[in-house]
Amino acid sequence: MPGETTSPAGGKGERNDTLRPITIKQALEATQPFPEANYQIDSHDLGSVVFVGQLRNISRQSTNVTYKLDDGTGEIEAKQWVTPGTEDSMDTADDLAPAANGVEINGYAKVFGKLKSLYGDRKVVTTHSVKPITDINELHCHFLEAAAIHLFFTRGPPPSAGGGGGAKDAAMGGVGAGGYGGETGGGHLPAMSPVARRMYNLLKNKPQTNEGLAAQQIAAELGLPMADVARAGDELLTAGVIFSTVDEQTWALLEY
Repeated sequence: MPGETTSPAGGKGERNDTLRPITIKQALEATQPFPEANYQIDSHDLGSVVFVGQLRNISRQSTNVTYKLDDGTGEIEAKQWVTPGTEDSMDTADDLAPAANGVEINGYAKVFGKLKSLYGDRKVVTTHSVKPITDINELHCHFLEAAAIHLFFTRGPPPSAGGGGGAKDAAMGGVGAGGYGGETGGGHLPAMSPVARRMYNLLKNKPQTNEGLAAQQIAAELGLPMADVARAGDELLTAGVIFSTVDEQTWALLEY
């Protein structure tokens, strides 16, 4: 996976900048090949993760806010650390109050963070972002993305639009270093419009955060109207080569 390596000596390796949609069950069943190693799902190291769930409890302390979430596959806590006593910080306990970020008990939320262990084998997600979900379709879409990536790792990539190439790669049990990045070898891109290909190449080559690139930034980088970027985004989402992150107009590349 891009941005991910494991050192021969058994250390944690270099920084892993990938973002993977998961279910809570996958988080709870994640394994470590050795102590202090990165957690793995489907034998692949985890960087950042994103999951969705229904909020069962919110507990505020002076140093953190703890959210307990349930997605139907299991329950897990997400812990957001705060810095008390810093008036200018957006990370104070008051700023992270449930009413401030829009989340509430029995509502649904999307959580971004890293899978960690506390007090032995108890898994938690240390989070930097907990956002409310107001459209139930976002919940369904997340589970489809998590399932698609699980199948990608366990059964290989889907066939390409042209047939043979993708099927051949799947039969070989995976793709090359480029994943879906056709120009870099391994895997094959589906047919797409010129604007969608420009957008894909930008997402592939532009340095970015775990949350990907927003539509406004893509439009500015490519000199395109927002309407064209939105259509290209829909095309790439339908093709299964990108996924939405913090909102419906921020995208990251589904590339492993």
